[in-house]
Amino acid sequence: MQKCTRNGCGQSYDPTANNPMACQYHPGKPDFHEGLKGWTCCKPREHSFDDFMEIKGCQLGLHSNEPKHNDDPFKADLTKYDDVLPEPQPENVAEAIAPPASAPKAPEPDFVDEDPAGIVVAAGAKCKRNDCNAVFESEERSHGAEQCQFHPGKVLFHEGNKGWTCCKPRATDFDEFMKIKGCVRGRHLFVGTQLADEIKAEKCRRDFYQMANDVIVSIYAKKIKRDVSSLEFGADSVRVHLVYGDGKVYDDTIHLYAEIDPAASSFEFLSTKAEIKLVKKAQVQWPTLEKDNA
Repeated sequence: MQKCTRNGCGQSYDPTANNPMACQYHPGKPDFHEGLKGWTCCKPREHSFDDFMEIKGCQLGLHSNEPKHNDDPFKADLTKYDDVLPEPQPENVAEAIAPPASAPKAPEPDFVDEDPAGIVVAAGAKCKRNDCNAVFESEERSHGAEQCQFHPGKVLFHEGNKGWTCCKPRATDFDEFMKIKGCVRGRHLFVGTQLADEIKAEKCRRDFYQMANDVIVSIYAKKIKRDVSSLEFGADSVRVHLVYGDGKVYDDTIHLYAEIDPAASSFEFLSTKAEIKLVKKAQVQWPTLEKDNA
């Protein structure tokens, strides 16, 4: 397997199965201007770096593993930054001893989230840590100590330099910034926890319509986080868990008017909603979605 180096892709691929529709990527360059982040080749813009990294590629083509800027004589050498550099020491010893007029507040340590013990992780879930693209395989292979090399800090772009708040390396080119190795090792983060005051329980708007064999339910929620959201079908119920937006959570159990075929039913997470297709067990008209409202 080889890894695609195109902007916005980064997937592993089999060269023998590569085709002109396999890679969805950005042919342009990163465009950061007045707090907005996007690509020169398309219009979407985001405020946060994480949302910028989620902008889908605007062009299809073959996967490629060709190194970027291979012919650039000014390509930065980041190997010397593999370790975090020490703080520079002042030349004047007296200046170092003298207390400052007003001591600045020490920066708060970066919050490093961890997966709770015994948490169930969906197969194929991606590690949430900065600069790690690992995919969950099994508890033994993916939750060991020191397996994840990542940046616990935040992205820092200042006066043309790009880096992380947690370590010293800086790069002027975006591709070189993406190659700065993580400065901390630990366990992968596939689910994580949230502080109680950050969890926002929500009640989402919901509607439905039906046909002879199916009932289509829409639950409206923007930016659903697919890797931690889930739906479970029962014979006469649907268990819904949606994590969306900025830490919002929607939990509900829909007790259906009539029985369904759980194996034939399905769902899809779209950009503004979760759409659920319930396959009726009997071809009868449902006057309501839930039996309690009948």
